[in-house]
Amino acid sequence: MKYRLICILMCLGMFLSVNAQGNPGNDKEFINELESKTSKIQTITCKFTQTQSLSVLSNKVSKKGVFYYQRPEKILLSFNDGDYIKMTSEDFQMKNGDKINEMKVDSNPMLRELKNILSACMTGEIMNSTKDFNHVLKKEELKYTIIMTPKKKRVASKIKEIMLEFDRRNMCLNKMRMTQPNGDYTLYEFLDKEFNKQIKQFDKQ
Repeated sequence: MKYRLICILMCLGMFLSVNAQGNPGNDKEFINELESKTSKIQTITCKFTQTQSLSVLSNKVSKKGVFYYQRPEKILLSFNDGDYIKMTSEDFQMKNGDKINEMKVDSNPMLRELKNILSACMTGEIMNSTKDFNHVLKKEELKYTIIMTPKKKRVASKIKEIMLEFDRRNMCLNKMRMTQPNGDYTLYEFLDKEFNKQIKQFDKQ
């Protein structure tokens, strides 16, 4: 469950402005592009594919669904098979098969951290919220790629590397890959994004 929570946290990269290491000019340009192109976005709706490569399985496992994001603090990963992960500023809910886990965000330190980072994304304080990671930023014609590696051993024991790929046309996330120390990884790909569309799904789950 903790690993999936980290996945949700990284989905917030749609509005992430990180304290990247590398060329300070490129870092500043990335942040300026991010702020100018996402400032008017209130909601995001898009298709996504989750692909898992696990050493215990001979084949990769893929699941598809729809991702919903609404400012200031609402996230929903709705899988086509009926599973979902839902989060607001106060509540967290995850459905996996016939089992539903629910808890208050403030009752769990990891969920509190997630809420803090979400708020930081909206206020521009995210640079101070990624202090547990080193960052390398690569700029290309159509995209920015950020590689995040953990500084602390407790984080590095769970995650080796996080890759975030941003579409420079709208500065939203195209891909997110999270690699574990043993080489297992989870890849999210976000497609067909729609912006500022009314979202009713938060009331349906």
